[in-house]
Amino acid sequence: MRTARLALAVVVLAFAAANAQERLDLSVSGSAVFSKSVSATTSAVTLSPRDSGGVFGTVRYHFNHLSAVELNIGHTANSQIFDRPPDQLKVHTSITEFSADYVLTPFHTNKLEPFLFAGAGELRWYPDSQYINGNSSQFGAYSQNSLAFLYGGGADYRLWRRLWLRAQYRGLVFRAPDFTVSGLFISGKGHMAEPSLGIAVKF
Repeated sequence: MRTARLALAVVVLAFAAANAQERLDLSVSGSAVFSKSVSATTSAVTLSPRDSGGVFGTVRYHFNHLSAVELNIGHTANSQIFDRPPDQLKVHTSITEFSADYVLTPFHTNKLEPFLFAGAGELRWYPDSQYINGNSSQFGAYSQNSLAFLYGGGADYRLWRRLWLRAQYRGLVFRAPDFTVSGLFISGKGHMAEPSLGIAVKF
């Protein structure tokens, strides 16, 4: 249901932006999500997120052939595993991304448009099931928001008329979550690497 709402939100944004009478594109992509481990500097806690798959949609507004801005809405779900000796605590969580960025297209041809981008946004963590040492046990994990820095690059390849194939790499840097649970605070930077492939329609 959450994925369907994200897709609907992207479509609504696209039609609203269409009134601007400028070049727009709408894309939907699937991604692999690789998350790095983070260790606390003041305690023995280590966070090791599981890798996962994700989906995100983008509305991109082009000022000219060089510059554009875009809005992104994305979703993934994974397990956040905290090793806090002698215990291991696991939180299965849904993660929603809301972000905006500036896009630079250094050159383009009739078939190819490479691009770079950087921006910022927010990650929202929604905990679900919780486990202690492999046993289902609620330990008070709450929803949490984290500011995120977004960067990356990729290229669009024209398939047919307004239909393009979009391949890109996205990186998200953010404060590692602790779900407001005492003893899980890490004060370190998390990172999600998202290679992705999708379809873009350009208006």
